Amino acid sequence: MFFRIFLLMCIATSFAQAQDIQYVSAENGLVVREKPNRGANRVALLDYGTAIEITEHTNLQLDVLDNGRKIEGEWVKIKGDGLYEFFEEGYVFNGYLTEDRLAKRFKIPFEEFTIFIDNINVLNNELPRSNKDLDELNFTLEFGDTPEEKTIKIQHHQDFRTIEVFQKHQNSITIMGEGPHCDLLDYKHYESSWKPLKTITNNKSFETLKYSQKDWNKFIEVDISDVITYVKDICGEPWSDMMVNTKSVYDYPAGISISKIFLRVVMTDVDGYKTEKIIIFDIPMGC
Repeated sequence: MFFRIFLLMCIATSFAQAQDIQYVSAENGLVVREKPNRGANRVALLDYGTAIEITEHTNLQLDVLDNGRKIEGEWVKIKGDGLYEFFEEGYVFNGYLTEDRLAKRFKIPFEEFTIFIDNINVLNNELPRSNKDLDELNFTLEFGDTPEEKTIKIQHHQDFRTIEVFQKHQNSITIMGEGPHCDLLDYKHYESSWKPLKTITNNKSFETLKYSQKDWNKFIEVDISDVITYVKDICGEPWSDMMVNTKSVYDYPAGISISKIFLRVVMTDVDGYKTEKIIIFDIPMGC
């Protein structure tokens, strides 16, 4: 009896660990359908990098022509649990699946276009429900992360003439202690001018700028006594006491660091109307 129970437990464990997990490699997302045919109802669109569990191979072959390239595959059934609340299972074309783990892109959907950013870790990645109508969104990055040298992809939802992406940054003062630091985020700042990003492909993919140490250190003229007074009011007397011999914002324990990086996406439609959206990334100071 013990052997039979043990055997059943082993079989159950084997099934639990034998999940066929694959990742969506379709650049613009992968459609999930109610049944395994292209005319069936569409129940979801899975983003690039989404991990899915395949539960059944149908052997129903399908060939897709993608920019002149023939992609062969079949319809497979997948589980919807943990992906979306509105479907339990569905079917996808496995020509756009891979067993290689892919990093899921950060996705910012607007009415006119959707922005995807590769390899970026955002703390507050829950978008507001009405973000499609907003012109500006703000996100906080994990410590040590930055939107520099990232690939941005723009998926347009309408015909357009041009898509342009610009970048700028803001520097702020930080007062450094032994571990903690006092960031003057509501004091004066240096703000750079907007610079256009280099287009990678088809006016839809862009590469963000990388900042030099010189860029990180730029700041405006300020009276250091005003800074010390502000530090005393905001951070407390122990912090201002550390600055008794500080002559400028570059003298320890004061320092300058990038506090925000801005991206501006401008789409001009076929009628010449411009849509502009701004994404603001808060950069943890000292990273």
